[in-house]
Amino acid sequence: MKHGFILAALAVGASALAGAPIALHSEAAQAQIPAYPPTAPALVAPAPPPGPEAEIPPPAPSPSYVWEPGHWSWNGVQYFWQPGRYVERPAVSATYVPGHWEQQANGWVWVEGRWDYPGVGSSTPPAWYPSAR
Repeated sequence: MKHGFILAALAVGASALAGAPIALHSEAAQAQIPAYPPTAPALVAPAPPPGPEAEIPPPAPSPSYVWEPGHWSWNGVQYFWQPGRYVERPAVSATYVPGHWEQQANGWVWVEGRWDYPGVGSSTPPAWYPSAR
């Protein structure tokens, strides 16, 4: 009769779940829930990055890939080199715009690379845009 306890627990659990739903959060608490995925605050470098390192890209894995050049990243203490890599083109006519360092009032901030779409200019293709896949 070792399974009788499990069946009894399931019967009690099912009846307990049959009641009206209970609100787990108030509206005020839900308004404070951060967006997902959370966006990390940009790290601000106090000085400009060193010049780019020379890279020779290997052959592309397929024509649908574009070389994303390497760049200097800031870890909060010092710059370190992020080597280049191939990224898959999201649409046949999408153009990759590499990231760059931008000087702001409080220091230097990295601006991520993005995809440009003809006539749109956004890094997110519109729903009607034909995909490369």
